[in-house]
Amino acid sequence: MEYETLSPDAAKYPAKLRTRLGDAAPTLYYQGPLNLLDRFCLGVICSDNHPGQCMLEANQLLFTIREYALNYVGGWQSVMEMEIFRLSMDARQDPRGIRSTTILTSRGMQHESLDNYLDDRYGPVGPFRDFPQKPEYYRRGKEGELLALSATQPSVKRMLRANILQKNLVACALSNLIFVPFADKGSKTMVSVKRALKLGIPMFTVNVPQNNFLLDMGIPTYTRKTVGAFLESQGVERDGASPFPKPDQELPSIKECDRRAAKILQEARERRAQRLAHATQSTFLDELTCYPAGKKKQH
Repeated sequence: MEYETLSPDAAKYPAKLRTRLGDAAPTLYYQGPLNLLDRFCLGVICSDNHPGQCMLEANQLLFTIREYALNYVGGWQSVMEMEIFRLSMDARQDPRGIRSTTILTSRGMQHESLDNYLDDRYGPVGPFRDFPQKPEYYRRGKEGELLALSATQPSVKRMLRANILQKNLVACALSNLIFVPFADKGSKTMVSVKRALKLGIPMFTVNVPQNNFLLDMGIPTYTRKTVGAFLESQGVERDGASPFPKPDQELPSIKECDRRAAKILQEARERRAQRLAHATQSTFLDELTCYPAGKKKQH
């Protein structure tokens, strides 16, 4: 992925990050519109082994949250996080275009791409690859409406624990408000929650028994009926403007949107097929090199 470098002393460096992290503010590597960070940013962090009741209650809140003008910020790794990632990309349910998305990765940008980002979360093949919002994800990436950030050195390929925690910290520090559907005790998510609380970043969760320890930490809960008033008290607008307005452009028909989305999705499938074919060929050549004729592979 092509990227630009942003040092903490740069004029375009996010003010929230510089203010909250001070001397610990990291150099950022990014691709996309930095002005998305000027919008009201909702950070999302959630442990992967969340109880089903947490997901049900979180989805109830999202019926209200989705009506507000927000920039959704996260690493989008766990199942619940990916559900909210998909919500932020659901253009059919967002005709005003008031939702935007910032993705963070713990991999170096030299080894990141739109395809790799999805592969890390869904795998290169499988039943969940072609989720409905996938074409919109590629469209935003292609048309410069998706912000990708990393605080990891660009040459680093592996996603290390320290880099994941750094990614979570940056996501929290960039956010005006953090939604924590669930944080398992001892998890990286819980470490991130404690760090965010120390930074004084407001957050909220859902009211289920499994989250009692979050309530004990002073994190409030809301319901589908009450979360709207809470968001507005924090400065979120229900009638906010789109970050990418097109006032003089006639909106395409649903049929034309479907055609464009299908084209983008087909291009993504072709790129993935080429990558898989290359990987298979490389593995085959490695086998020939390691186990030439006349020698058997040891198991």
